Amino acid sequence: MPEVPTPDRTGRRPDHDTDETEPEIAAPQVRLDAEMPRAATTEPARRDGRPGSRGTVTRPLPRESFARSVRSLEPISDLEAAAFAGRFAADFQSFDQDQPTRRAEVLRPLLADPQACTWGWSGEGRQRADSPQPNRIYRRSDVVVFVEVVVRVTPYARACLASDQPAPDPVEAAEPPGWVGPSSAPPPADPRWVAGGSSWVRMTVPITRDPADGRLVVDPHLVPDPSA
Repeated sequence: MPEVPTPDRTGRRPDHDTDETEPEIAAPQVRLDAEMPRAATTEPARRDGRPGSRGTVTRPLPRESFARSVRSLEPISDLEAAAFAGRFAADFQSFDQDQPTRRAEVLRPLLADPQACTWGWSGEGRQRADSPQPNRIYRRSDVVVFVEVVVRVTPYARACLASDQPAPDPVEAAEPPGWVGPSSAPPPADPRWVAGGSSWVRMTVPITRDPADGRLVVDPHLVPDPSA
């Protein structure tokens, strides 16, 4: 029986040719600014109790997840959601064509999509909303809440001014103690407008947290059923 060479201290056999071995190059490190790989997850069983396919489903790992604020993961309380929804509903239902940009300026920081600041108004007419009443609350998750709000709206019709009577300039009030932000609601009285009868209007406000700083925002693209 032929004798098998024993390894030396380096773990190599004497007859091993070291010249034919190429050095192994380490794999490159993943850069945080590069496109992230996809994570493999196992598909769960079906809801009807029958076994589902146990294959793997690839889902992207967005780079934004590394920049997400921890506050954005904190649950939204019912009181916090109700107060924010009431504020948004009153400003969303208020507008004044004599100050056409004010409504968009007020709504823009309250929205997850700033481009939605012009939704819900044609740019004409005048309306004032007040007395928001939060109602039912539907919670899709800890950070996605739908709040039903009833708000009172008062429409206005244009008054006939004399040709030599100038329109009054809008007056900006000083910020009172506890000031939170501006409102798009126009003044209750204006000589250029005549108030009509008030009505109660219902709307549902979808609320979540901004991933950058965790503040509450309204996301019009949210739906109650995540599968819809």
